[in-house]
Amino acid sequence: MATAHAADLPVASRVLAVGDETAGRVVIDFDRPVAVRQSLLENPWRLVLDFERVAFGFDAGDKSFTGLVQDVRYGDMDTTHSRLIFEFAAPFAVTNVAEQEGGDGLPYSIVIEYRASDRKAFTAARLDMIRTSSVVVQTGKSDRLGSDALSSANAGEFVVVLDPGHGGIDSGAIGISGVREKDIALDFAQELRNELEKFGNIRVEMTRDRDVFLPLNDRVRFGRQKNASLFVSLHADSVRQSYVRGATVYTISDKASDAIAAQLAASENASDSIAGIEYAGEVAEVEDILVDLARRETLGFSVQFARLAIGHIAEVARTNKNPHRYAGFRVLRAPDVPSVLVELGYLSNAEDEKLLRQAQWRQNMAVELSEAIAEFAILSGREVALSSDE
Repeated sequence: MATAHAADLPVASRVLAVGDETAGRVVIDFDRPVAVRQSLLENPWRLVLDFERVAFGFDAGDKSFTGLVQDVRYGDMDTTHSRLIFEFAAPFAVTNVAEQEGGDGLPYSIVIEYRASDRKAFTAARLDMIRTSSVVVQTGKSDRLGSDALSSANAGEFVVVLDPGHGGIDSGAIGISGVREKDIALDFAQELRNELEKFGNIRVEMTRDRDVFLPLNDRVRFGRQKNASLFVSLHADSVRQSYVRGATVYTISDKASDAIAAQLAASENASDSIAGIEYAGEVAEVEDILVDLARRETLGFSVQFARLAIGHIAEVARTNKNPHRYAGFRVLRAPDVPSVLVELGYLSNAEDEKLLRQAQWRQNMAVELSEAIAEFAILSGREVALSSDE
């Protein structure tokens, strides 16, 4: 279904990609003139088009491409910025970017012509564009370690950060019926927030409360800057093994507990790449954090909460046969915040997908998970009533 759009935003009404194995063109039709900034990404070969925020008025299924273009993704990166990403089957070179007035009865079109290229030429062109077209991932001025952000007024308050996975241009997994992981995660997070707000002395923060993309680093940073007592990332992923089902709670480790955990972590850690964001020189830093985190008591608290959560979830839902797993999830890497990733179920499994779409099932899960969080708060020394009726 076409994305709903505000009346004051330019509307992209059609995308078209035509050509053969040697050359082709990409056309995007709008209802008014817009400015575009282009960049290139490798592995896979991608053309990234950035705009001041626009609306998307075409259906995601209305794409019939010929030539080197294989797929397109689109969505909002934040409140002021939208993005289209075209994925190519092989290296290419942009040969011309032109504006057309009145094409196909529309007032404005952007036409990008390309030709087949090679890896060396593509890399050179990509580097040439970086100075003017790359998206800069900013680092916050304050981080939790070494900061005085935690005031005495909040010292006794239990802060839980809910992190609905994916969002915006990154839909996450797609279920058999077409339901999107980003929507399931956000719906459940809102339900869980409502349940948690019934308890006293628990403050809920959400990394996102609408359909917007948020880089993994920003999610981690958000939790630390909010002085989170607990960080809960919510997902409903897809795995190659369709028989895998049931709720699963993941904690961080530099070594995956099993092949499925490793597969899932690799998929989740690629979320930024899906949205066209790359980080340079971070691999060693991440590995160092993972090794260090394994020696910290923070990991012990994460495992403690994972066990609490599994016990509660099992009261109302099926859990995975190995309900506590671990792997190197980037979103769980904060060294001073107990963090877990909760797979509510797997959209690659027909039975799980059916349950995930049921509002009553999600509410039952939210009630149990909220009680697990309240118990963890009490174990952390906070005064929290175990029931909103008490």
